Amino acid sequence: MPKIIITSALPYAEGVPHLGNFVGSILPADVYYKYLFITGADAIYICGSDQHGTPIEVQAMKRGISPKELADTVHEQIKESAKRFGCTFTYYGKTDSEKNKDVVYEIFDALDKNGYIKKVEDVQPYCNVDKRFLADRFIEGVCPYCKAEGARGDQCDNCGNLLDPDDLIDPHCVICGSTDIEFRKTVNLALDLKKLEPDIKEFVERNKANNWSKNAVNKTLSYISQGLKPRDITRDINLGFGVNKKGFEDKKFYVWFDAVIGYIGITGEWTAKWKDYWMGKDTELIQFMGKDNIEFHTMMWPGILIGSKMGFILPRTIKAYEFMNANGIKFSKSRGVGLNVQNALDIMPADYWRFALMHLLPETSDTEFSIAIFIEIVNKIMNDKIGNLVHRVLTIAKNNYKLLEEGNADATITEKTGEMVKGYILNFGRVDMRDALQSLVKLAEFGNEMMSAKEPWKMLKNADERSAAEFSALMNGLLGVVYALGIMLYPFTPDASRKILSYFGVKGDGMKGMLNRIADRPEPRMDIPITTVFNKVSETELRKMEKYSGGERSA
Repeated sequence: MPKIIITSALPYAEGVPHLGNFVGSILPADVYYKYLFITGADAIYICGSDQHGTPIEVQAMKRGISPKELADTVHEQIKESAKRFGCTFTYYGKTDSEKNKDVVYEIFDALDKNGYIKKVEDVQPYCNVDKRFLADRFIEGVCPYCKAEGARGDQCDNCGNLLDPDDLIDPHCVICGSTDIEFRKTVNLALDLKKLEPDIKEFVERNKANNWSKNAVNKTLSYISQGLKPRDITRDINLGFGVNKKGFEDKKFYVWFDAVIGYIGITGEWTAKWKDYWMGKDTELIQFMGKDNIEFHTMMWPGILIGSKMGFILPRTIKAYEFMNANGIKFSKSRGVGLNVQNALDIMPADYWRFALMHLLPETSDTEFSIAIFIEIVNKIMNDKIGNLVHRVLTIAKNNYKLLEEGNADATITEKTGEMVKGYILNFGRVDMRDALQSLVKLAEFGNEMMSAKEPWKMLKNADERSAAEFSALMNGLLGVVYALGIMLYPFTPDASRKILSYFGVKGDGMKGMLNRIADRPEPRMDIPITTVFNKVSETELRKMEKYSGGERSA
């Protein structure tokens, strides 16, 4: 059995992610990891907080605390929020760990020895007011590509293009707001992507058919067609690992370099056998991220792994999601401002957010989140289609269980259930998780159609033997539908899944590999009270949500 590593782009430890951040990497990675669990796969899910980088320094300055203090505090907040959201990392670590530092130095030394590190003379922005070089988010301006304001010195969040500070139009210092900026010469170390370009191109061409998202393929090939250039891996900054090379002791490694290596370093924090995963011939690496992280994961990261010549596996699947935009509601990573993950969970339990966000997963284009859309998904799909079916089937079965004990399931229902489960598996196999979710919704719709068409309550009124047999076949078939839904819901709504499966006596680790045994339905337990699986959004919950929309009712 192959080993599988799941990763999601590491969130900056500057603030708790908002829902748009969360759905762009962590949530789909967790959903896929949970899917692998119910297939019985040998998989791990590795993630962690990016403890370096200028975003953390900027926020720390605003709060009057050290970057380390901020990063450690936010790390715990992200970790706790993800746990409340139902995420089950194999390990959630930090990029500033001693283990990651060791791995960064080892890989850097290998790259240097192999001739893929070169000295480059840069012209970097320098603030004459603050007397310091301005890297990344310490300098902002207008994007030269899309003309959006607030583009940073490394990337524009609006269009996703990578930038250099001197690309910005009308730049200013984020620290003091001054435009008194000059560009000074400095010498840095760079990863020679130009030298690695043939290997990177071959890697992309070989793997792009392995369920890569279209944007990952198209954007990467576009960059390669323009010709890759060396990319700096050091900077004149205060936060980060010091550079272990003579003559560059006053530099720090650039955050993107130690962040992507962090996937390996964090795995090393978890287990001393990390090489069994990262150097195993039978290991598959599947990575999830937002579209603004494509270049780092499709060119720079593979370039690092290839250039090290240490035997690391390369990514097999790269899923990069478009953006989820807020419509009529505020998204924000800043603590206490806007609808972030923590605030969302204070309104409704995790299952509701997980389902709704995956229903809106921006797989191929940007999507919009609004209160009205959220309510429609919860009320009409989760409650009306899935929750009501589960409650009705289990209640009728419990009240009339003696009539079901000797009967077989309706063959048509069993066959149709099998077809929809197969579609669910095929969609997950393509890492098309939005379609996989629709597969289970369609199964619930089918179950409701059978209930409405067959009307089991009317069968009970007839005392004849034929009606009793039809009732037994129908309800045993529908119990199979409910049981299948309980398994299929696990990646999306783990709490609801556990609740449904508890009615069949399934608990905890007993769920591992269940998708392969979905036809072997256990007998339902009759000693557990049947309660609702999902509820509609209440007025109280709606009012709490409206606090993040300026107070305007959205439904």
